[in-house]
Amino acid sequence: MRKRIVFPIVAHLTLLGVLSGCASDGAKDSLKESSHLSAAAMYRPAKAAQDRGDYSSAVRLYEELETRYPYGPYAEQAQLNTAYCYYKQGDSEAAAAAAERFIKLHPVNPFVDYAWYLKGIAYYQAIQGAQWNPKPLEESFATLETLVKRWPNSAYAADARLRMEKIIDILGQRELDICKFYYIRHAYVAAANRCNDVVTRYQLSPAREEALYYLSLSYRHMNLDGLAKTTAGVLKANYPQSKYLKELP
Repeated sequence: MRKRIVFPIVAHLTLLGVLSGCASDGAKDSLKESSHLSAAAMYRPAKAAQDRGDYSSAVRLYEELETRYPYGPYAEQAQLNTAYCYYKQGDSEAAAAAAERFIKLHPVNPFVDYAWYLKGIAYYQAIQGAQWNPKPLEESFATLETLVKRWPNSAYAADARLRMEKIIDILGQRELDICKFYYIRHAYVAAANRCNDVVTRYQLSPAREEALYYLSLSYRHMNLDGLAKTTAGVLKANYPQSKYLKELP
């Protein structure tokens, strides 16, 4: 069972420290305090709309807040929450773009790992259409891979790894299906190229076993007996109980 991910509320974790910092001189201090209070006043209804699932209104209110108060912790939180709201609406492109914007604007923010995670799972939403367009899943994998490499102990790393495994399975199976499509039409060069993609790019995919089988057969049909024999040997070494070993010439 996938571990439940708790999305961070940056404002709740950081604002008290920011707002209770050392006082500055007179007018500057009053102006800063006024801005924080006004930003807070705009943040509350936006967050309330988000909490009740009115994501369209939440996005509009967050954008109004950022337009009026483009700097500071409330603006940063509004940017993150906007990405999350787009994600909950199912608008993958807008969610990924909003998360990417946060990453570029605040690369050292303590919650930038969450922005990378949001970007990754936004692309992951396109998982059902991967058989026609694998690019979103490839983007998702690259994004989540960045997350787990840079922040291996992040609260989101474990879930990211699980999603990466699923992506490898899906993309590996997709490439295998295309390989078999070409193979049954006697397009052995194209079949071999696709099977090679499975073997080299998606080594952890369950599709790799069958891909090695079709790769060996494709080489046989191309009169590349040495490569066919080598590929069969790789299949035997990695899957000694494979049912495909008995079906090879």
